[in-house]
Parts: sequence; structure tokens; C-alpha cells
Amino acid sequence: MSNAFRISIVAFLWCERNILLPVTDCFLLGIITGKLYPLLAEPAAVSALLLIAALAFLLRTKQAAIFLSLPLFLLTGYVHVLHQLDLPKTAGQLAALIHEQTQVTLVGTLVGMAETGTAQTEQGEELISRFALDVEEVRLGRQWQSVRGRVRLSIPGRADDLLPGATLMVLASIGPPHRFNTPGSFDYPGYLAADGIYLGGWISDRRDVLTVIDQTKSGWHRLRSLPEQVRQRASLFLRQHLDPAVFGVYQALLIGSQTAVPPELQEQFQATGTTHILSIYGLHISLLSLLIIALLRWLLGRSRWLLLHSHVPALTLLGTLPLLFAYALIAGLNTPVLRSLIMAAILLAAVLLRRQHNLLHLLAAAALLVLAISPLAMFTVSFQLSFSAVAALIFFLPKILLPGTEKKRSPFFRWLIPPLLASIAATVGTLPLVLLHFHRFSLVGPLLNLLVEPLLCFWALPLGLLAIPCIFVYPPLAVVLLQIGSIGIAAGQWCVAQGAALPWASVWTISPNAAEIFVYFLLLLLWSLQFRKTALLGAALLVLHFTWGLWLPEKTGYSHVTILDIGQGSSVFLHLPDGTRILADGGSTANNIGKQVIGPYLWSQRVWRLDQAVISHPHRDHFSGMDFILQHFHPKVLWINGDAHREGNYQQILDQAKAQGISVMIPENGQLLAAAKDFSLTALRGAPPSDDVNDASLVLHYQHGQRAFLLPGDIGKRSEETLFQQGGELRADVLLAAHHGSRTSNSKEFLAAVNPRLIVVSAGDKETDRLHFPASTNLALWQERKIPVMITRESGAVTCVTDGKNINYSAATSRVIDMR
Repeated sequence: MSNAFRISIVAFLWCERNILLPVTDCFLLGIITGKLYPLLAEPAAVSALLLIAALAFLLRTKQAAIFLSLPLFLLTGYVHVLHQLDLPKTAGQLAALIHEQTQVTLVGTLVGMAETGTAQTEQGEELISRFALDVEEVRLGRQWQSVRGRVRLSIPGRADDLLPGATLMVLASIGPPHRFNTPGSFDYPGYLAADGIYLGGWISDRRDVLTVIDQTKSGWHRLRSLPEQVRQRASLFLRQHLDPAVFGVYQALLIGSQTAVPPELQEQFQATGTTHILSIYGLHISLLSLLIIALLRWLLGRSRWLLLHSHVPALTLLGTLPLLFAYALIAGLNTPVLRSLIMAAILLAAVLLRRQHNLLHLLAAAALLVLAISPLAMFTVSFQLSFSAVAALIFFLPKILLPGTEKKRSPFFRWLIPPLLASIAATVGTLPLVLLHFHRFSLVGPLLNLLVEPLLCFWALPLGLLAIPCIFVYPPLAVVLLQIGSIGIAAGQWCVAQGAALPWASVWTISPNAAEIFVYFLLLLLWSLQFRKTALLGAALLVLHFTWGLWLPEKTGYSHVTILDIGQGSSVFLHLPDGTRILADGGSTANNIGKQVIGPYLWSQRVWRLDQAVISHPHRDHFSGMDFILQHFHPKVLWINGDAHREGNYQQILDQAKAQGISVMIPENGQLLAAAKDFSLTALRGAPPSDDVNDASLVLHYQHGQRAFLLPGDIGKRSEETLFQQGGELRADVLLAAHHGSRTSNSKEFLAAVNPRLIVVSAGDKETDRLHFPASTNLALWQERKIPVMITRESGAVTCVTDGKNINYSAATSRVIDMR
């Protein structure tokens, strides 16, 4: 008998006993394939699905059913996600009518409570409320239409008077959700699509929202809205009776809304690897289950009749399930909550029916049901981290905590080591996914979890869960319970703050690629199968491969120049043939652009360190993200134009650079910033520093062989004239439009001197860009000269690659184009 045949028999027997696991894996694979590689159209996939189902029915054997179930579920996942992706394009959907920002009047039902948080605006920090509306009618122009679709709306200030389940008429500007189409940045539209939301909008004034009395609403509709109304009432009660510093955390723990947690506190939780505690997950559901079971058993045990005529433990379990479901609704029913609820429900049902239960099977069943409801949840951070953490705990803890040895160990080991090992197991199980999404991991995480989880989850949480029903029955008792619980939250916050202040509390890294993530989990599997030496050797090689760019930057012989999509601003990354990495500008009118877009882009390109950074001139839309970049990418030199103008945090950035030991230098006109045999990066100076800050911008000319790029900052026509009068080299294949394509720049003479074959405009969304860059006169001129134009708000990040002879470019939203 051959080895392949033996393996096939073992695989068949394993599948026969554990069919749920491979079936779930195939369903996951189908969803991934449909999302990333939709090669087969939905009708053809449905036909293949029906064919396999018919074949399984005709054969009617157990073996055929087992093996055919795998492709059957793979195709089911594939078709399911295709249907979800095509949903906004179908007739009758609101998203099929709205393709850009449009002023409309909407009539629909408020889905959940309005969640209020702070946001940075041009006027400073403001309160913003956000809610989802299930739209039933829309007025476009003068015409009303019946539609379907969910919209996420934002409104200034609080919206506590909006009751979940109410019918609203809203005047709003809505459109497809915006994202920065730069590799590595957060996919906000994808995040909303997982919740069935394909449009977002802004309501400028509270008076633009009108509550409509709808007599057609059924009793079932009112009952369905009740959990969200309870959730809203609990939120208001918490805010009224708790200190603001405690309120945000308690709200996150009890009803699953993190919007009131201050940004600085969120950063501390992230730095210490304790962010998951702020999400409602398995521990919350487990604690609530124990509280409900204990309470029901005590209450039911008071009845002699029930003790004589029924099975009280079974009644207890039956009573627990609906209460858990009710709390899950109040908690927002997000992915971790839904996963925990499904696992708890299946586990309680297995105990009730006295059936054997396996935790991996419970996890697989939970994943299958979550993805059946929303296949796009597969690509969200919460799904990936929630399921991978639980899988790691299920897989490793039985091997770490050997049964029958607890009594031989000291009380210290029995009470402290198991939670520490559980925290380490969860950290190990989620590590590559954490690095992929957050680019950092905490070195103090396992220890801080050991300190903070008891304070928040075993002290504050049980008291808060007991307080929720008291809010509606006896509010004074609820206040007392919450005040006592607040002590635990305050202590937990103190621990987190102290941990975050430690040097090297968290380490920032590049993004792992798909191959590294696969190898990582393969090595964990080998370790669990007792191939320890192989796993350790593989881990050492994996770490070496992952950190290779930290010691030996990649030298490809090619130049990569990328103009990032960062909204209304400018940032260009140059990766030179010898491995030198330079960031020219890094600012935007958008908030936290360094942390949200520029940093994640660099990490996605596997950049650990920058060699140089350039700020062309001291305007916020060219430097606002540089503080984050300097802190985490440590360039050796920061080039500036020497202008005395100061705005925003520019002076703080210069002070930060000096504190970090970064040389702050002002280049001379024509000075080489980087050079080798076949390439050079030259700084050019047009007008000297003057009252016009834009005109004094540093201009960068990069030449590689026969190909060239010109990055002129925000210079105006006066500096343009000065540059071509100086007689320096201006010719370039690719021109970054001066001053974002403004009408005060990009003169005909300057265009003739540069003679570009491609013009890239770094400009933001028209709704936030009051000047509507680029200017229509410039667009007309470029079209007249038949020069291709790419605008980052439409094309996303634009990357040009050259070997000095040939050059091609590609955009985040289009294919590679050869410029030969």
C-alpha cells in the first residue's frame, strides 16, 4: 500500500469524523476566492453548484456526500460573496443611484442608537454623532423613489433625542464612502460593506432631521427596536452618573460602543496590547452566562413544585439562552459578540441534549454562521483577530496545561500562570494578523493583560452587568454598583498608562506578506505536532526574512517613485536603485495622515527606516504627518527650505528632529541630495524665502539614466520663471503638478521647459477642496497638449518604475501602463 493511499485513507477518516472543519475551511476559501479572484461569473458558479448538489443527491452514499460537500461549500462561499459584492449595483438599491456626493432627502428607519464621539475638524475638536438609516424613500431632484439600502450618517453635536426604530426624514449630502487609495491604508468602504452599508453622508444641521409619525409600523418592528432603545438608555445613564474618564471605558465594556473612549486612552490600550478588553468578546459572554445560570438556579430552586416535576438544570439552561441573546442585541451584535453568542448557544445546547461537544467544532460552526450572515466580515479585523485568538486558546492551552497536574503545583502556579499562558497563547495566535493590520505588537501585553483583565473583566464588568437591569428597576442601586465598578476601571486605566509609558512598550514593524503569514501558522502547527527543532529553525529563518530590510535595504537597480493619495496635500516616496529611501513631503488637510496613511504605506512596502526626509515648505498640507514619520522611521537628514514662516506643529517637528539626533539642513541651489553613477537627486531653489511661502518651496529633480521626475512643491509662476531662467535641468518624464494644479502655477512656459509625458496632481476630494484642484484652465491646457493626467483622488496612489531607459506607471485603481 503506497504512502499516498494511506494518507488518503487517514484524510477520509478524519473528514468523516470532523466534517465541519474542512467544510468551514472550504467555505472560507470560496469567500476569499470570490473577493480577490472572481474569475467565474455568478451564473456559471451557481450552475456548477447545482451540478455538484445533483451529483451528491444521485450517488446517495456517505463517502460521496463527504467529498462532494467540500467543493459544494467552496462554491457556496464563492457565490455568496459575489452576491454580496453585486448587491449595491442591483436595481432598487440606493447605492445604484448615487455615485458621487449628492444632496438628497431620505426617509427611513433609524437602525440603532446614535453614537457620539469627538473628531478633529477645521474648527478644532468637535462632538460628532453617527447613526445608520435603513432608507425606504429618496428624493432626487423633484422626484421621490422607493429604494432599499442602508446609509451611515454623521451630524454635529449629540443626537440623544433620536430614538432607535423611529422613522426619520433627513436632508443630507450622501455618496460612496471615501478612502485613501494608497496601499496599506484602512479600507473604510470595505469595513462598512461588511455591515451592508455602501453609502455615507453628512447632515449639516440638527434642524435637517425630522421625526415622522408612521402609523404603519407593526408591533414586531417596535419589539425589534427595543434592544437598541435599552442600549441607548443605558448609554445615557452611564454618561449622566459617571466621570467622563470612566464613562467611555464602561460604555465599551457593557454595550460595545468605543466612541466615547478618548483617543489618548485608546492609544495607551493599543501600546500595551490590551485593546481587546474594550471589545465585548467571549469572556464577557462567559461571565454573563455564569451570572444568569447562578441566578436562575437559585430562583428556580426556590420552587418545590419545579424541583418535583421538572429538571431544574435543564430549565436553567433553557432560560439562559434567550437572556444571552437579549444582551447580545444590547451589545450591538458585532462579530466578536456574535461569535461568542453562537459558541455559547451551541455549547449550552450540547450540554442540554447530552451530546458530545468539541470546542474546535463550536468555533467552526460560529465562523460558518457569521459568514453566512455577512461573508465580507471575513476581511474585517474583528473577525480575523477574534477567531484566531480563540483558535489559539483551544489549540494550545490543553497542551500547555496538562490535566491532572494542577494539584501538584503551588497556588501561585494554579492562579497566575494559566492566565499568563492564555494571554501568551492568544498573542502568539494573532501576532501576524496584528502586525498586518496595526503594524505593532506589545512586549508588555501578556503581563498587562494579567493585571488589567481582572480589574475590568472580573471587577467592573460583573458589577456593570448587574447594574443594567437596575437602571430600569431601581436606578439608585445601579448608580452604587457602577460607582464601585468605576474603582476597578480607574485602577485598570492607571496600569495601562504606566505600561504605555515604558520604553519599548510596543514595537512598530513592517507588514508581513501572505507567504510569511502562511509559514508562521505552518510553524505553529509543526510545533504542536512535536516537530520542535524544525519549527525553531523555521522560526529563526522567518524572523531573518522578516527583518532583512532592517539590516540590508533592497537594491533592485530600479527607481520607484510613488505619489501617495493623501487627500489635499502632498507626499512622494522615492526608492532609489541603491536602496536609498527618501520621503518628499508628508502632509495633508486630513487628520493623523502620518499614522493613518503615510506610515502604513511605508510599512506595506517593507520600509523599516528612511534615509532622508524633505519638507518643501512650511505649509500644513506638506508637513502635518512628519512628526509621526520622524518618530517611527528615523531618517538621518531632514531637508527644509529655511523659511521663517511657522504654522501648525512645524516648529515642534524641527525640535523633535533635533531631539532625535536628525540633522536639519537647508540645501543650496543645485545641491545633490543623493547621487550614484547613474542617478542623482538635486535640490533647486526658485524664489528665495519671502512673504510668499509657496514660492520658496524646495524643488526636487530626480534623474535616473534617461528618465527624470520633477517635484516642484507649491511654487508659483514667479518661481517657475526663475527656474527656467537659471538654465538648470527641468526636463522630466513625470511632473508632479505645482501647487496641486493651481491656476497660480503651471504656466505654459514652465510646461514647455519640463515637457512631461505624464502629469500627476495630488489633490483631495472636491467636497473638502474649496479651490477644486486642479484648475480647469490647467486641465484644458494639458488636454490640448495631449499629456496624460492622473489625479490622486480619482486614480489613487501613482507609482512610476524605471530602469533608466524604460518607464511605466500604475495607479491603485488601474493597470500598469508602459510609457515607452
